Amino acid sequence: MNVRAVFFSAPHRVMFFAGGVQTLLAMSLWAFDLGARYAGLYAPPAWPLPPAWLHAMLMVYGLFSFFIFGFLMTALPKWVAQGPLAEADYVPAFLLLAAGWVAFYAGLALPMLLPVGLAVVACGWLAGAWALLKSVRDSMSEHKTHAWVVLSALAAGASGLLLHAGGLAFDVPGLVRAATEIGLWGYLVPVFFTVTYRMLPFFSGSVVRGYVEYRSPVLFWGILVAALSHALAAIFDIGAGRLWPVDLAAALAVFWLAWRWQIHKVFVSHLLAMHHCAGLWLGMAFFLYALQGAAAFFGLEAAWGGRAPLHALTVGYFGSILIGMATRVTLGHSGRLISSDVWAWRLFWCFQLVALLRVGGEWAGAPGIANPVWLSALGWLLVFAMWNRVHLAMYVKPRPDGRPG
Repeated sequence: MNVRAVFFSAPHRVMFFAGGVQTLLAMSLWAFDLGARYAGLYAPPAWPLPPAWLHAMLMVYGLFSFFIFGFLMTALPKWVAQGPLAEADYVPAFLLLAAGWVAFYAGLALPMLLPVGLAVVACGWLAGAWALLKSVRDSMSEHKTHAWVVLSALAAGASGLLLHAGGLAFDVPGLVRAATEIGLWGYLVPVFFTVTYRMLPFFSGSVVRGYVEYRSPVLFWGILVAALSHALAAIFDIGAGRLWPVDLAAALAVFWLAWRWQIHKVFVSHLLAMHHCAGLWLGMAFFLYALQGAAAFFGLEAAWGGRAPLHALTVGYFGSILIGMATRVTLGHSGRLISSDVWAWRLFWCFQLVALLRVGGEWAGAPGIANPVWLSALGWLLVFAMWNRVHLAMYVKPRPDGRPG
């Protein structure tokens, strides 16, 4: 067996493998930091940049992006009725992304490499986005709206990545803050929500008998506008308290979509149920942001809930969607039955406890090793270590059905 040929034979193989490694590397650094600052186990590590910058950089631009590129390079050409990408379209992007993150990690010892690593990552990012753009541009399909949305989100992510590199190189906190907000609200939320909106009714219709697909362009664009409003409010320091009506409307819209997508009928398929349940975290995140904003607006408590809304979004929504999406693509494109993975279902529910620990940790702080924020980081590592143990080997093995890809 030629492992190299197998590994590079499909974009999801290389990207998901790197993403799986990142789920452990990025969170290991953060768990190590939290073990000092929250659990009090040892002296805080001396990072060459503020810990919050490091965490935001790795989580927003490092951890999820390999999976996003792997998914889009697999699915986006199909969305616009195009053939699969060639190796020349995704291998250079993968190599640049991987090399950039290796340089970034090396920069923790040699700080001059931090912005260099991010610049290399940006080159790989743009190479991957260009390959996807060519596929969409060359398509004769009349249904490209969702493709253009995710491409615009990738462009926003690239700009945020470059801002982050500039902020690190010249020590400008404002650039780092803008980069984080752009990455969170202009890149990750639009990508994850657009994929959910496009694919979930389709997947549900193939499983649930008598299912009627429901899509509402008004709700789709409204939720995206709510997300972009957060980015603009943070960048221009408008004040999150003014967004609480927008957040409340977005929360209600997400919960309405969950009901119309018939979440109560989808538990006949574990992987389908994972996607539906993960979507509830998006609604919960907007709802918590609405409560936080209303508390500030009415002068009740300026920082009610702390970072609970943020982590309902990042850990709860992004993390849960990641498990479902990566598992589905891995199984479906490795010649295995989607229903064959019982581990992912168990790990998904274990991860819900991780998300609850992190969100609840804003109200139920405890000293020492019982600190829920630190325990949630350990829980993340445990869940994804088990997920990687089951799935990483699939990326270097041929499909059991003998088909290419």
